[in-house]
Amino acid sequence: MPNVEMIIDGIRVSEMNYQLRVVVLKEKKGGRYLPIWIGPGEADAIAVKMQNVPLRRPLTHDLLCAAINTLGASVESVSIAGLKEDEFYALVVLRAGGEGKQMYLDCRPSDALAVAVREDVPIFVDEGVLRKTGILLDEEKGKSPGPSSERVLVKQAAGDENIDVLSESVQDILAESEAEAKRMNCSYVCTGHILVALSKKMSTATKVMENAGVKVGRIQVDIQTLMREKQAIEGGGIGLTPAVKEVVRTGIAEAKRLGSGKVLPEHLLLGLARASDGIAAGQLKNLGITPETIYVELIRFFHPYLFQTT
Repeated sequence: MPNVEMIIDGIRVSEMNYQLRVVVLKEKKGGRYLPIWIGPGEADAIAVKMQNVPLRRPLTHDLLCAAINTLGASVESVSIAGLKEDEFYALVVLRAGGEGKQMYLDCRPSDALAVAVREDVPIFVDEGVLRKTGILLDEEKGKSPGPSSERVLVKQAAGDENIDVLSESVQDILAESEAEAKRMNCSYVCTGHILVALSKKMSTATKVMENAGVKVGRIQVDIQTLMREKQAIEGGGIGLTPAVKEVVRTGIAEAKRLGSGKVLPEHLLLGLARASDGIAAGQLKNLGITPETIYVELIRFFHPYLFQTT
């Protein structure tokens, strides 16, 4: 895939987690954006140079650049070159030696960007990475770019719990929810996106809804209509809405209550049904899906002999 040149559009504080920052890259000759979550220290390392803040002593990235130049090499460019398991991989591209041999340093995106602003070199993003995680800013509604980075969505969802508590199927649903948010041009992931993703992934949760008389395909259409009408019902912002975090926390509690070592799709459905507010909670209530309904259908599913007649 070819590389696309980008510029740093800005660094913002995450509205969902004030210990995180979002560095936003913008396509130099286009309208795509790439937001990447980084830590506050890494953000400061980029910002001090961009804002020409005077420092009494060199920072770590200043030392790195000085070492590269002292050893007879030069920084040619930096690149966000790959994405694996929701984690970005970056390279610092060097030109070294009398023959100008090209060399590469593997690093985090934040380190690559800190070097780029110090050496005033181009920033590139692999086209495949940009196609997968880049977004378009909705100029009419003034929405900010949404979340996209190093497993942050799953980490946010799990909160203080270990990520391993979320089953692979639930992690897939969260990833699909983010994709739904991007497709609907939302900068945040709300409970509506979670419910749509849940309805698309066949699981015990979808069987529970179907057994309760719900057409899961219809949920997808209805939620999209509600999203157009009530997009700000959960507060908007960037990242996961508070209602989504509540849903995941409740799902974790339901998994423990039911003796499961992992949060499964049916626990996520229980979290949606128990939510105090949000698009999904209202839709499930209208469909007659309550926590009690879910529990009954789970018993029917896992213990059918209890309902057999003699």
